[in-house]
Amino acid sequence: MRQIFVILFLILPPLMARAEEVRIGFIEYDVDPRFDEDFAYARIPLRSRGDTLTAVKLAIGDLKPLIDARELTVRLDAVKTSPESLLTDAERLVERGASFILVDLVAGDVDRLAAGLADRPITIVNTTAHEDWLRTRCYGRLLHSAASDRMISDALVQFMVRHKWQSVLVLRGQTERDSKRAESFEQAARRFRMRIVDSRSFDLSTNPAQREQNNIALVTGGTRNYDAVFIADERGEYARYVPYQTALPRPVVGATGLVALEWHWSLERYGAPQVNSRFEDASPGKRRMGWQDWSAWIGMRAVLTAVTKSQDRSTEGINDFLRSRRLRLDGSKGASMTFRPWSGQLRMPILLATHNAVIDIAPLRGFEHRINTLDSLGQDEAEFACE
Repeated sequence: MRQIFVILFLILPPLMARAEEVRIGFIEYDVDPRFDEDFAYARIPLRSRGDTLTAVKLAIGDLKPLIDARELTVRLDAVKTSPESLLTDAERLVERGASFILVDLVAGDVDRLAAGLADRPITIVNTTAHEDWLRTRCYGRLLHSAASDRMISDALVQFMVRHKWQSVLVLRGQTERDSKRAESFEQAARRFRMRIVDSRSFDLSTNPAQREQNNIALVTGGTRNYDAVFIADERGEYARYVPYQTALPRPVVGATGLVALEWHWSLERYGAPQVNSRFEDASPGKRRMGWQDWSAWIGMRAVLTAVTKSQDRSTEGINDFLRSRRLRLDGSKGASMTFRPWSGQLRMPILLATHNAVIDIAPLRGFEHRINTLDSLGQDEAEFACE
């Protein structure tokens, strides 16, 4: 009996040991200024938000076998916030033990948050802000699972170059995002020596004085020949009318026609149908996985992969692992993905899609890079500079 007791004494403590807890925060808006579910024309929603909270929960479920094998417990602390209470809510997450915070916020608020928590041992993952300037802020603990504007533009330009569309007419809306998208595209076009025949603004105003800016035939006419039209239209109200109404019969890319984005529900390879099915089953209303959802999903997968595989269990060690070549992420897009150490940007393939089909995936064949082909999309290390 004494021998049995000794054996049980040796065995039971490990079995009864409490699993290590990893607390991860998630912040989204209560009312997101980027999306308006009620804004629609003819019952067509133009700016629908994603379901990013469902996506991060899905990622936790996907990696549960690995989490359990490492004897970890993952606690998700989700918060809905406003711009006014953002920093206060984030501080509360830190006080409750969060070491990682995923955010679904506009670029300005991501910047404020990263600056406000710069002296705290917190890794922040930006899941939905595309702005190039946010990458150049170079916060040591800020990562980006959303593609940058430049990556999106480079993917479109690669497709256009391959099809020998050598000249393009650029159309841009009135918002700041429209201007930034157009500027990013023009930079990418110059990189591949495409010719911008003109850059024009459009306006949805019914004011007769603005007739030349809201009539598609006029906006796209009266200029030299061009091979394609690029349009930057954050709202989407104008862009949906541009195909088939241009002055010249030309393809349209950018905000409509052929679009470049992180994810599309119609991808049929690399395990994507299974990811889409799991998301639809988990999402209220059986909604399809959008680009925001995928970015949040892969952001959580990145954190959990680093947590479970890093030999250094400290937050600093896990943060270093996230930015290292040891991290290998499978995002069901046919390539192993890592974060760029100079900008914190996730390297990824970009899908080129219409409204109901994936036409191609960038980087396209023939667009190589001396180190990593995925670095042919977005700012390379040699051309990158911190602000």
